[in-house]
Amino acid sequence: VLPARSMIAAELQELLPARFLETFPFEQLAHLPRYLKALLIRAERAAQNPPKDVERARQIAPYRDALLKLEAAPPKALEARTRVEEFRWMIEEFKVSLFAQELGTAQPASAQRLKALGDF
Repeated sequence: VLPARSMIAAELQELLPARFLETFPFEQLAHLPRYLKALLIRAERAAQNPPKDVERARQIAPYRDALLKLEAAPPKALEARTRVEEFRWMIEEFKVSLFAQELGTAQPASAQRLKALGDF
């Protein structure tokens, strides 16, 4: 698990890549402010309690790693690519639920749901 500062910088880059308006589904754009606010809350709380941030980051790590592998070799079938996209956004919702629960999630998000969705 990366230190909080490095992880937060990496997540910010993932949320706002250079061409995000061209690559993100339109319906996901409405969620970006909440994801960014959750990232800000995470940064503030990580500064106050680094071990807690590390523990929560460990909960996300296996799913983030799985997503990176899937993105490196995207599936050819449209249905599988759609599931990868759902998996990506479910990870963002899971981050909100772990780091900024008070913001609420757009859909229920948990490790169990990610495991089920990530079963490719």
